[in-house]
Amino acid sequence: MPTLSFADARQELIENHRVSTLGMPEDVWLQLRGLGIGASEAAAAVGASEYRTPFEIAERKLGLASDDADANYRRKMKMAMGHVMEPVTASRFAEFTGLNVQNFNYMLAHPEHPFMMANLDRRIVGVNEAQYAWMELLFGKTVKGPGVAELKNVEFSQGWGKPDNVHSTGGLCTSGEVPEDYFIQVQQQLAVSGYEWGFLVVTIAGWETRWYPILRDEELIDDLIALESDLWDGICRGEMPEIDVEHPKAIDLLKRLYPGTDGRVVEMSDLEHWKKVEEDAKAEIKALETTAKTARAHILNAMGNAAVAAFSDGSCYRRKVVKRAGYEVAPTSYVDCRVAKISKAEREQLEADTENQGEAA
Repeated sequence: MPTLSFADARQELIENHRVSTLGMPEDVWLQLRGLGIGASEAAAAVGASEYRTPFEIAERKLGLASDDADANYRRKMKMAMGHVMEPVTASRFAEFTGLNVQNFNYMLAHPEHPFMMANLDRRIVGVNEAQYAWMELLFGKTVKGPGVAELKNVEFSQGWGKPDNVHSTGGLCTSGEVPEDYFIQVQQQLAVSGYEWGFLVVTIAGWETRWYPILRDEELIDDLIALESDLWDGICRGEMPEIDVEHPKAIDLLKRLYPGTDGRVVEMSDLEHWKKVEEDAKAEIKALETTAKTARAHILNAMGNAAVAAFSDGSCYRRKVVKRAGYEVAPTSYVDCRVAKISKAEREQLEADTENQGEAA
């Protein structure tokens, strides 16, 4: 069977809203992903991910991203281990639930909004009446048709709800507590596939498998369509979205975008409010740190050379000597940014630049 070219795969995806990924070269698969926003990118695309931003999604789609070699290596290793664990996770889920979990080797595109794309780890098919009745209890409504099974492999259980009762229902978790990125990923899969329901299945620390029933959320899907459409329209025009300065990754992103200096002096009087906010926040943090240090000093003073200080709530302080081997640090450089007084030379440069700009206008 001849290898499918990118042009042929793209045409098939456009015409049929899906294309087989069996035997598809990785470079073709990656090129196809560039045609839209995948389910695993959806949370970041709409600004709901704590790990990535819409700006970074646009960077990647426009070919402007410059990945760190170490970050690339870690991502590839995690993906590789995820592929190794997928059949294990799927098998354990199928064994506990009795559901028929099937491979689904297709890339999908939404029939009406083709920029919305998805790859399904597995499909749940051949559901019988008893299983539908069981799922009606889980979802609180009657569902039909096949479902999605999204498989995850994670190191820690933080952010994942605990099983209802491991002795009677195994790894079933009906609390709805799952990481936001993954919940949105499944909602995009349901939107693109047209399915009504699915399960998010996770293996934690290599030994515990949990599964979370997820029902199609039409209101959320409408929001995803609207927000992704806005982002994708901008990407198609070659425009980058604004950086969300309130995002947890904003500082890291800005350091990457502006790694050096060009010698300019810029007027920032209109942002003095934010300078004051930072100063006040740092002062408050410093005050709290001083209070914490004072509290610790009281305890250490009372401990003397004791190894352990026990408290009535069952907690304790432990003191021990930690020895560390010496090492050398390789030369490096970084951009340091701190509050200081503007110098006379910098003030003169700023005034000269402002005057020149006025003459140019």
